[in-house]
Amino acid sequence: MPTHYKLIAVPFLKNEGEAKGALETVTFIAASESATHKWWCVNVGTFEKDFQRIVSPELAKHATETLKAGRTFEFPNLYELNEVRGGFGGKWEF
Repeated sequence: MPTHYKLIAVPFLKNEGEAKGALETVTFIAASESATHKWWCVNVGTFEKDFQRIVSPELAKHATETLKAGRTFEFPNLYELNEVRGGFGGKWEF
């Protein structure tokens, strides 16, 4: 039986330069009762479209706006790791 994870997205905004305050990267944390996985993705402008693979278009837009505002977003439901890991923007491992 596959393990299901709660997914949390933590934004990192640029803190200097011309694009100060823009969403630069997002750290994703997938946690279950027995394991936690972390990775981060570069904002390549596709988060809203990418999130629509796991949530409604309206919620994907809300999630993206929340992250752009510098606030953490907790996705509803539980997800299999292969549904979410590596599926958003540019993927980088911790």
